[in-house]
Amino acid sequence: MSYITQTQIPNYRRINTPDVCPILNIKEYSAVLDHDHKSGQVRGVVSDEANVLIGKIENFFRSRCAKSEVDLPNCLRNIAAYLEQEQGPLHPVGLRQLTKRFKKKKKETQIQILKEMNADGHLVQHYEAIAKCINKEQRAKLYREALKKAHNA
Repeated sequence: MSYITQTQIPNYRRINTPDVCPILNIKEYSAVLDHDHKSGQVRGVVSDEANVLIGKIENFFRSRCAKSEVDLPNCLRNIAAYLEQEQGPLHPVGLRQLTKRFKKKKKETQIQILKEMNADGHLVQHYEAIAKCINKEQRAKLYREALKKAHNA
């Protein structure tokens, strides 16, 4: 095992910075030297954002998942597999969240989304119904109806 001094860190970071952050896959980033808080050893050079994310995940896992029968790397693999599995029906809270995000979009974007949904056959009405919407509440209602129809198809 070797030791790196504080003054050696900038040069070590410069030499070992990958073209792309190995965690977030971003090309332009502020590189930081990441280390394991348990062993104290350098793991590599990552983006500042990735370093913060790793720290938060590790701290949460240590403090809240102490009873877990898996270690953190296996827990993260389980999370990835879980997130990639086929999804079930649309949740009522999910519908509200999607509708709320839709309402925040510009009118032109809302109309484009509705037209694309109509092209996919998810609107009960046709393009005329979209044109008749005079405000975001009416467009949101149409969007909500289309989402429910799309998820019941």
